[in-house]
Amino acid sequence: MKVLVAEDDPTLREEVVELLRTSGHDVQAVSDGDEAVRLLEADKFDLALVDWNMPGRSGGEVLRRAREVRPQTAVIVMTGYGNVDTAVEALRSGAKDFLQKPFDIESLENTVRSIREELASRRKAETTGTPARKGRSSRGRTAEATDMMAAFLHAKQGLLVASKVRAGEKTGDEDLLVATLNIIQNFMRISFPMLKGKRLRSISQGDLTLVTETGKHVFLTVVIRGEDTRGLRERMRASLKDFEETNKAVMAVWDGLLEPPKGAEETLSRLLKPSR
Repeated sequence: MKVLVAEDDPTLREEVVELLRTSGHDVQAVSDGDEAVRLLEADKFDLALVDWNMPGRSGGEVLRRAREVRPQTAVIVMTGYGNVDTAVEALRSGAKDFLQKPFDIESLENTVRSIREELASRRKAETTGTPARKGRSSRGRTAEATDMMAAFLHAKQGLLVASKVRAGEKTGDEDLLVATLNIIQNFMRISFPMLKGKRLRSISQGDLTLVTETGKHVFLTVVIRGEDTRGLRERMRASLKDFEETNKAVMAVWDGLLEPPKGAEETLSRLLKPSR
């Protein structure tokens, strides 16, 4: 793939570029938003990795300009500010995914791989005339196995720990997924502090359902198309328990600025992987 990396931190920029080039991608890198926009206007890119906070135009401005001049370019937002507001704004502006810095190599590789697979599917569809794959059919399978569209770990003080959207689901459901993030945001700010230990079970948003499990320091929320089930709850509780046990000390004092909790990306990726 042809990839643009826009990141003002020289160390991170070089690491990302080296990883992508080692994987066989054609990469161009810039250190500010103005240069990123200039390149996007001048050339076609399959993927753009864009820092949310950088000199010149912000990541949000770069993202919105990319939607205007290169709508086929997938944009992944990178930011060190782990709050739901940033995720909402990024997805509302058309981002394909959201990486919270510092992220590990595996997280970046998984995200880039999903974009590459989606691009290959689209190109195959254009060549053969068959529809591009936008997600798995739920026919004959359980809701929690195939209809889990997104998952979020969010701390009780209102910080987003990690988020993950199933590959192939953004195109048709982008607005609905942004709406679910808005709901999570509102509940974290207003309703969660008022619950005082009471259990929030689920919320409906159109044909989507937000299902939440509560840990000691973290909420795990998943977005499904379908109904809340016992099997889904069991998977969520097990995932939340493992995550919190791994991060007992970190989550007790985590403020979004300290070293990120371990295994958040892996926890959400396992949840989104269909069970057999």
